[in-house]
Amino acid sequence: MSKKCDLHYSEMVRKSYQRLPGQGLWTWITAKELPDRETMWRSTGLECLLWSCLWFFGGIAGAIVILKSDINSIWLLLPTLFTVGGARYIVATIIHHAVHHTVFDTPLANKVVAEVFSTITLVQPYESYRRFHVFEHHGKDFSTEADQDLAAIYKLGLCPGLSVPELKLILLAQCINPLFHLSFFFGRIKSNIVGVPFYRLSMTVAWLSILACTAYWLGLTDFLVAILLPCTVLYQICSLLHLVTEHAWVIRAEDETVKQSHHQNSLGRFCGEAVPYHHSKVVSSIMWAVWVFKHLAWHIPCRILFVQGSLAVHDWHHRHGGKRDWPNAIQHREEEVQKEKSQGAYTYTDIWGFSNCVEYSLTRISESSLTIDTTNLSYRLN
Repeated sequence: MSKKCDLHYSEMVRKSYQRLPGQGLWTWITAKELPDRETMWRSTGLECLLWSCLWFFGGIAGAIVILKSDINSIWLLLPTLFTVGGARYIVATIIHHAVHHTVFDTPLANKVVAEVFSTITLVQPYESYRRFHVFEHHGKDFSTEADQDLAAIYKLGLCPGLSVPELKLILLAQCINPLFHLSFFFGRIKSNIVGVPFYRLSMTVAWLSILACTAYWLGLTDFLVAILLPCTVLYQICSLLHLVTEHAWVIRAEDETVKQSHHQNSLGRFCGEAVPYHHSKVVSSIMWAVWVFKHLAWHIPCRILFVQGSLAVHDWHHRHGGKRDWPNAIQHREEEVQKEKSQGAYTYTDIWGFSNCVEYSLTRISESSLTIDTTNLSYRLN
């Protein structure tokens, strides 16, 4: 596992893709930039917002078209992938950066974006999300029992002292646990109707009315398949897996500074693996077939479902939370990596392959010697 976390291995994997055309595409798929590649396009917050909407609403529309036509139902996998990925893109990238006031120039514009899209996705409203995320999670509460994200991990049973296989079983059990999904979903609904301003309550009621009308128009079964299932159970599984791998969820040691904790416990999560090479044509053909299949069936779906947008380089965000150029975080992270490399240092953690991200995060939890009493922990899921 340690080999997959160092700079030399990370650069070796990414540079192996140089044998292929379309390096911009591979940068997006892997979320890792080449050190010397000149980018032809600089993304903006508005562009990312439009992409997230295209994924989400386009996925729903595609599913409805398939359900209302004679197209084989197997094709529902593709629009469902984008519906779930789009919902996560909206929440974990757009709303997330809006509460940091970095999607648009003014606080009001960011608040409007966060309120509108958190209503559409039925997640935590702007004010409460900004309070706990910007001022607590990004502040001195990070990696402490006051960090509600860490509390969520521990309250779900992913606690230090357990073996990695035990933690994997708990994680799998939570992904398919009806009680977890009901608690998560009702928590989302509650956050939209309890303790919110009147305008937000009105938005929620209006949106739920629109959803009810949509269900009547589509029919309950089609509504369940095209909208409800992707936006509840599948969304919540992706949210949990993203949360588990977002950081190394260990309690900060007494001699560890807040800055050190943010650096050491934030992860770069890259999608892909080294391009195959073998001198035998037969063996090479087999390796290439496996490599292509794994990218289509695993690495690219992981990029869409779990680490969309700038989430793959969330570690850079924890060092530069107020930067408005986060849509180009992949490039900025690489610039910083190369600067550190020239100085003989490397303070980032690169992990290739989402399964390795899960392995790494659970290993860090398992090996942690600092534990807390989870009885009275306050946490949230979003």
